[in-house]
Amino acid sequence: MKKVKKVLIVVLIFVVVLNINYLGMVNKRIIVGSKEYKEGNNNLVLNKILSDNELKQEIPHMFNYTSEGIQDSGGDVNLDYVTNGLYSNSDEDGITYYYRGNINNNNLVFGAYDEDYYVYGNVLGTGLNYYQSKESCIEAGNSDDFCVKTKLASAGDKMYWKIVRVNGDGSLRLFYNGGGFIAADHINCGNPSSLNLAEFSGAVGNVLYNLENNDSKYSGYTYDNGTDSFIKKEVDTWYNNTLGSNSNYDSKVILGRFCSDSSGYNYDGMGHFSGYDRLGQTFSEFDKDNAPTFICPSTSESYGGSYRLKAGLITADELAFSGAAYTVPENSYLSLGEDGLSYWSMTPHNYFTNISASFVQDRYGLLGSDLSSQSVRPVINLTTENCTLIGDGTLDNPYMLEEVEPTNSYKGKVTIEVGSSIDDIKAFEDNLDLSGVTWTVKDSSVARIENGKIIGLKNGTTVITGVGSDGTSYEIEVTVISNPVTNSAIYIGICLILILVLGTSVYITYRIRNVIK
Repeated sequence: MKKVKKVLIVVLIFVVVLNINYLGMVNKRIIVGSKEYKEGNNNLVLNKILSDNELKQEIPHMFNYTSEGIQDSGGDVNLDYVTNGLYSNSDEDGITYYYRGNINNNNLVFGAYDEDYYVYGNVLGTGLNYYQSKESCIEAGNSDDFCVKTKLASAGDKMYWKIVRVNGDGSLRLFYNGGGFIAADHINCGNPSSLNLAEFSGAVGNVLYNLENNDSKYSGYTYDNGTDSFIKKEVDTWYNNTLGSNSNYDSKVILGRFCSDSSGYNYDGMGHFSGYDRLGQTFSEFDKDNAPTFICPSTSESYGGSYRLKAGLITADELAFSGAAYTVPENSYLSLGEDGLSYWSMTPHNYFTNISASFVQDRYGLLGSDLSSQSVRPVINLTTENCTLIGDGTLDNPYMLEEVEPTNSYKGKVTIEVGSSIDDIKAFEDNLDLSGVTWTVKDSSVARIENGKIIGLKNGTTVITGVGSDGTSYEIEVTVISNPVTNSAIYIGICLILILVLGTSVYITYRIRNVIK
């Protein structure tokens, strides 16, 4: 019997020690702190645009209609598909916010002509083609007499743009809307009563996409291992002679993403590229939805491509996002009006019977294709780092970029238990002064912050954001987990049952052995 007692005592001591050790462990807080630091302000430009616009949700089939909800030239208006305003989608770098429809609050002034700017061609005569230099005018097959020097803009003239979207990397994508006139006259790109045709159109040129078109490759922005198309050379020349020659402006223009999607070419009777397949739906049955994309599809190895450029052209997909359609005119802020000029996109359309063609948007806002000369409307991308927007984007008060003093941004993470607390400073690696920070908790049922301490309330994750008096921003991701101490009574009960079972087993074994003896 003494042996049984000794065994029971040993078992009891083991269980008690195990339980004490467990209770000691569960009462230790689990704290995981980390810090990310970024020098520079948050995207104040995006915040301004979001505050000036209601962010709307995309709806199914919306790209089968124009932004005004009209099905086609002979169809009825479907009010469920009136889609004007600010929307979001995805691009290669994250979430992009884009404008759509007949809106008039995305005007921006950026840059100016340092000196009088001239183009070459019969701008005001019977021929409309005009080029960035006399050399390119003659290269295009024109006579010396045709290549008349005509002023496009005067020194000091500001450049006007339409904001197409805020890119996923936070930069601004801009579509050239002209120069040489004031914002009050800047309705659908100008006032024809006081401007020449070049200024009125908002274009910087009017050229063939390529001087050759007897091969599908000539529908690409580049071809033959990077050979430039004629229109690319014209765009590059304009940029280098204007914004590129002024470091104050050039430093704000980033090497942005551009796409000449030459994927999916198939000689199917019409020789269409995949852009046509994505954007060619004109019927209402929705057997096939138009599917514009901000993500550049794969491109041919020999022509087309995904580029990083200072200046390029808009894509047909971006035109579709803006509200352009095949059959109903003037439902996009990128429509130029009856007196405007059609312009090139960067997206190949088709190659058929020795003729290559790219997408264009005509003066009425119709999305289609053409082979003749079209106007050149450059697209650039601006950095928003250390910048904010002033103005409201309207014609009378267009946006302007304004530099701001950079502020600091800190991010941290912390994991605590329900009922526990931790000093807010421990969420960061640095010894920060958080005394003047104003905090906001996204989900106050999970955690709260008071008197410099983060307190866990229930299982879950929430984000606590703060702003210091100097503009510094803070963000803490807080994860709250269960405290196992609350379950300790169950654990103790299990231990007691274990003691009873072990004790009974030892006693029965002892009795059996004694009986056998």
